[in-house]
Amino acid sequence: MKDCERDGFIRVTDTSNRPCAASPACLINATEKLYESFDRHGIETTEAARAASGDRERRRAPPTNFSDAATTAIFSFFGAYERKWRETCELVVRQKGLTPAHFNDAMDHLVTYQYWAIVMLLWWASPFGSDKVASPALVIDEINSRMWDALRLGHLAIKERVDNLIRWGFLSEQTIKRHKAVALTQIAGSAISESLAEATPLLHDLDAKLLSQPAEMIGARSA
Repeated sequence: MKDCERDGFIRVTDTSNRPCAASPACLINATEKLYESFDRHGIETTEAARAASGDRERRRAPPTNFSDAATTAIFSFFGAYERKWRETCELVVRQKGLTPAHFNDAMDHLVTYQYWAIVMLLWWASPFGSDKVASPALVIDEINSRMWDALRLGHLAIKERVDNLIRWGFLSEQTIKRHKAVALTQIAGSAISESLAEATPLLHDLDAKLLSQPAEMIGARSA
């Protein structure tokens, strides 16, 4: 809450609408900056979802407004995708025979964006994600380089996450020209590919819902 307030996204007030310190009795108010930022992000997400739907022949003008119905559709899609990703993680991690405590710790981490991004980078670079790859493995330095823009994590943080993914059954360690490298395991690659295939109809459904939603004035929603 303090971070959001400092960045200008929320106002913390008492029941008289006067600024106050955060407490169980305080009120959290969205600012105009939050509405504008959310609408802009929603429009960008809508365009990304449309581009990912795979229909390149149907060209559409970008939306100028973002509706509550579109928000609901996008949240529903990502909620469904998150559940599929969690099921995939459970399938992969359970085959490692971890203790319940270590299993829960793995699941807590795997559902975060950082681990998902690294795993999907390895999936895309593997024969599971492309039939044009020369090698199914990536050296750690390449992972560091390609993940910097997305995660802003240093090499030690990336190494820690890669080591965890090896421990949890997602990656296997290899060597490429005397450099440490990792590749997606067979069980992880197959599970991810199956999950993505199951999510494709959900993506097309989201695309159809976004196309059918009339534009809603941002000012009306903000009010």
